[in-house]
Amino acid sequence: MIPIAARATILIERPGFTDVQGSVRYDSWETPGLIKSVDVELVMDETSRARMKFFDPDFTLIDAFSGYTDKVTVSIYFGHDEDLGLPIFEGILTEIGRDRGLTSFTVSDLAFVMKLWKRTGYKNKKDDLAIVRDLVTRNLTPEGGKLQFSPPPSPKNLELHDAMTQDAQTDWEHITERLREAGLHYYVRFDTVYARYPAGYGAPVLTLRPEKQEDLLDGWGFTFHTLAGRDGRPTVVAHRRRGVAGKRAEGKAGQASTTAIAATESGTDPLYSHLTVKKDMPRPSKSKLTARAIAQRELEREHAFDGSYETVLTPGFVRADVLETVRVEGVGRLQSGDYIIEAVKYHFAPGELSRRIELYRDVQGN
Repeated sequence: MIPIAARATILIERPGFTDVQGSVRYDSWETPGLIKSVDVELVMDETSRARMKFFDPDFTLIDAFSGYTDKVTVSIYFGHDEDLGLPIFEGILTEIGRDRGLTSFTVSDLAFVMKLWKRTGYKNKKDDLAIVRDLVTRNLTPEGGKLQFSPPPSPKNLELHDAMTQDAQTDWEHITERLREAGLHYYVRFDTVYARYPAGYGAPVLTLRPEKQEDLLDGWGFTFHTLAGRDGRPTVVAHRRRGVAGKRAEGKAGQASTTAIAATESGTDPLYSHLTVKKDMPRPSKSKLTARAIAQRELEREHAFDGSYETVLTPGFVRADVLETVRVEGVGRLQSGDYIIEAVKYHFAPGELSRRIELYRDVQGN
């Protein structure tokens, strides 16, 4: 059986241009040799990007974009059939390069429009997700539609900000700051900014069996490492200060603070007379503080397991994205189990299409 060659199609749109280059499509099947390579990186907590190189010895392609603006959008399709379905990636052309006979394009996800201008503003009586939604949806794609925001399915109850200032920041800088504070991952796909809590393990979208997969390329591996800096609390801490009449004052952790507050409020013990308790400061509710603290801790958790593998993609391959689950089997009792996807990276060159998936897993994982 003759193998079906991998195919890449790149659709470039320049809204507002009326010349013949207002819309152009490059296809690896129709113009062999034109597309030298395409690399797509789908990631979270940063900008997803694509980089492509074209054989362009006569400057034909690069000259067509001499009037380049930030309105150029690029859609990338991968597959093995006439019908390639939905694009793998869509974004805005942000860089054009030249190296000998090759012209290169770098494309950033559509949220790049949020990075163009620094702004100053105020948001009153709104929580982080409401602030993010306002900032995302006020930005327009090159086609003129609004960017969309997809919040987590079951958002935690966060406190409202009395006054939140965006001080000479781009909208992208401000929303990423707010999302990290709320303990959320973020990523952009097409015209939507997604916010999600660190994922639990779900139904696997892919299964890796290294000893049984002919499509697996060399270089796969998994690592376990002992975690450092884990949360802990000593049971007893001695604290010392000079007491009354030269006597030493000592106690256990937590004891001095509660004793000091009681003594200061009553005015009965000269040992704590130097302390003042301020009781009129507003405090967020304990439940909201706890929800935020737990979310931030989960976001910043160091993962005990990480790994990656690369496969040749064949017709009908299953798509995968960040925060989805991959089941790994046959790599030993320690490292087999379910992993979460951290990044998905596609590579196309004439005659080949491959995908590298980067994974992590916590000690508590399946």
